[in-house]
Amino acid sequence: MPAFLVYRIINSRHPELDSVSVLPKNCRFRITFCSKRVQSGAAFGMTLCLLFFILTFFVSCVSLKHQSPEALSAAQEKLSLESSYIPSQFEWTPLCRGIETFRFEDKEIPLVYHIVRIDLTEPTLRLCCVKGSVPSAVRKTSCRIAFNATQFETKFLLFNRLKGVCRIEGEEISKPIEKYAALLFDSPLKDGACGQGFRASIVESQTEEALLGWKNAVGGFFVVLKDGKPCQFKVQSLRARVGVGLTEASKTMYLLVVEENKSCGLSYGQCALLFRALGCKDAMEFDGGHSTALYVDGKNVLDGYPWRNSLNAILVLSYE
Repeated sequence: MPAFLVYRIINSRHPELDSVSVLPKNCRFRITFCSKRVQSGAAFGMTLCLLFFILTFFVSCVSLKHQSPEALSAAQEKLSLESSYIPSQFEWTPLCRGIETFRFEDKEIPLVYHIVRIDLTEPTLRLCCVKGSVPSAVRKTSCRIAFNATQFETKFLLFNRLKGVCRIEGEEISKPIEKYAALLFDSPLKDGACGQGFRASIVESQTEEALLGWKNAVGGFFVVLKDGKPCQFKVQSLRARVGVGLTEASKTMYLLVVEENKSCGLSYGQCALLFRALGCKDAMEFDGGHSTALYVDGKNVLDGYPWRNSLNAILVLSYE
């Protein structure tokens, strides 16, 4: 421990000791004693900090809400019928030119989800990806829609890193991971400006070949709907979900956000059936769980989310 720190400690406790020259004979004992006290205090403080970060890490990774096996089993039984969570008709609420919203709620299941229909041919809309959390992006822009995208991992309890590709207007923010899917999109105009609509595509694997020629690439987890056919998954757990689907000619993009607070959530397979009912050809899932976020006109429309901030977000802006 630095000598000046020891002196300051002793001097603060014993102001009569004005200089090292007047330290009593048992000074070595006092210095050793003070040093051990300070070291013990520092170790205790470091231990508390470590415990805080460990708890934060585990809280961010555990399930959103404990649900009893009986409740989950009952929900699964109700969801076995597609008609229980897929309405015969979707009643859309216009938000602005090119954007419409739909909200589903069934308290008996219980289930809550949101759908946003986005016309990619609408010249007044702009689709973009930004770095940072969804709340941060909403504060900095006047976007009409904002939602979380790529999953991420925590390193050494402190540092977060995207798991999968994130390319923004040609700049690579994070590297691709081949086993994961990605949403690709760009505008024919410079810097992704609106005016001529957007082209978009969903790819199963983040390979160099698949990403070639696209200005924007946003990674997620897996494709759940391919060529109109639901993909098969061994695990059918009910969770909060965030996914997007594209119609046959990729002229319309559907955003599906499923809640898990006061809602049982949906499985990948059930999301795939929902996307198919909406008329999608391909669909994929982004990060869900704690990261689930959806803002409409600057307002959080989800109950209690997001519980943890994502590292990137997809925005839809309107210039009508």
